[in-house]
Amino acid sequence: MTSVSPTPPHPSSTLVNISSDADLRLVRILAPHASPSFESTCSASITNGDAAGLLRAVLSEPDAIAALTGEEYSIEEACGAFSLFGALLDRVEDAEGQRRLCWELADAVAGRSGEGGKRSAMVAALFNLRSDGVEKVRLFARIVDLAEVEALVPGAGGSALYNVLEASTLQALVGVWGNDIPEVEKRGLFRAVVRGMDRVLDKLIGERMDGEGVASAEVEADKKIKEASDRKQIYLLLILDTYKHESEIDSEALTYAQQASVGAINDPVNLFSTQQRLLHLPAVKALQKSPSTAPLYDLLKIIHEGKLQDYRDFTAMPDKSGVFAAFQLNEAECTRNMSLLSLVSLAGEHEEIPYSAISSTLDIPEDQVEKWVILGVSSGLMEAKMDQLSKVVIVERCVVRQFGRNEWEALKIRLDKWKVNVRGVLDALKTSGAGTSDAQ
Repeated sequence: MTSVSPTPPHPSSTLVNISSDADLRLVRILAPHASPSFESTCSASITNGDAAGLLRAVLSEPDAIAALTGEEYSIEEACGAFSLFGALLDRVEDAEGQRRLCWELADAVAGRSGEGGKRSAMVAALFNLRSDGVEKVRLFARIVDLAEVEALVPGAGGSALYNVLEASTLQALVGVWGNDIPEVEKRGLFRAVVRGMDRVLDKLIGERMDGEGVASAEVEADKKIKEASDRKQIYLLLILDTYKHESEIDSEALTYAQQASVGAINDPVNLFSTQQRLLHLPAVKALQKSPSTAPLYDLLKIIHEGKLQDYRDFTAMPDKSGVFAAFQLNEAECTRNMSLLSLVSLAGEHEEIPYSAISSTLDIPEDQVEKWVILGVSSGLMEAKMDQLSKVVIVERCVVRQFGRNEWEALKIRLDKWKVNVRGVLDALKTSGAGTSDAQ
């Protein structure tokens, strides 16, 4: 093969096109930022057709990678170089060697200074040329970690990256990348999204605190904060889903379990259906075993399954009430949410509820009942109408907070009643048809 020509005084501004001598030109461009032996080492690798050796030579020169991530070369030029690296990876003979070198290239970019968006684009160039599912998962996690925070912020339409990070979209992509991707690899990707949402929340909350108090701007900021918080909570649940067995639970799993539990307690309404499985996840169950986190689990269980009186009994216990301060929970907001959920439970047990029953359950004056019913309906957890003359709430639909033996028995009673009613209608139609026939 052609040997490497001497390094020009100033490299061309055009880095790489995938062609027969692309690797030679790339070496010439990187050489000014590398050790004196760089060109000869790379020349030997090219002559011997040793793609792995060429890549290792580049990786051994941190200043060469730093030059690509710096200001000397444009995003297009740096991405062109990494496209060539991706092509070289395909020429490495063993799959494990390809995977290892791919990760080292991504790590080399992540470990350098420079604009986050540029470094993210460089890894994306590598990502687009790889087909191995595990590689794609790891590279995409790097893309998220390196992305500028603006690319992750909710907005009008959202950025392309933000839209891809919608949970169902990303999960579908992971399925396309490979059906046998280990849970631990998926976990790493989901962790990257959580880190990204933490960066977004830091930015948005900081901007809101520094704002000028314009009402419309605050409303928009709160909307974005809520959207980012919801996305973080969803990915926390996805992380916890990857811990299938108790033996897998480590300190990191418990940390994520705490975060997800706090999120579910702070807002049990908005992601109601998504968070229903939380109590059954092994990492969350493990919170019961530590004296420091057992009260958090107990409170989570009450929020998910209990009623207002259960909550009040909990807060009255000296060894439990400290959970609010320990995990920075808003006790007043928890009480409000628990009242709302207790109303939903009541609606699930009765088709018609007297105002007095709601007043008693929520421990509120009867003249506040309608306000709470409106809150329940606006939350989306129930549909109901109010008969103000009879002072009765007529329940049309409500979510089920838990579905155990009692709920199955209640469903059976309703189905049996429905069968009797349908049979009565059919018998009436049959009788009516027979009467008409006789008359003729």
